Amino acid sequence: MSYLSYLQSELSEKQQHLIRLKKTVTQLEQIQNEFRYNQKLIDAPDLSSQTWKGNLANQFLNIRDELVDSYNQLSQTDLNHAIDDIENKIADIKRNIHSLEIKIDRERERIEMERRKERSN
Repeated sequence: MSYLSYLQSELSEKQQHLIRLKKTVTQLEQIQNEFRYNQKLIDAPDLSSQTWKGNLANQFLNIRDELVDSYNQLSQTDLNHAIDDIENKIADIKRNIHSLEIKIDRERERIEMERRKERSN
């Protein structure tokens, strides 16, 4: 495999990886939106002293409060970190792609110069 072929293969691989990461970010953002939209369901059904009371009701409400905290941690903090990490990786891959494109252009120029040199001899 020539160096140019190798670079083109690397470029293609990076471009495919970039596409997959962009799709992943979109999917995570959709999931995050679903979390935000469905957050109101944590408080359903609404419990009052007329519907349910006593020790079990208090335990249930405590569990619900913990669930709200966990839900918020996952839907906001954890998903934001995951999205940020992937976006940073996307930026890295874009830089790698740009670098590979430059290397490919230089290699093509080098090959063309060799061809001209051979023709002139």
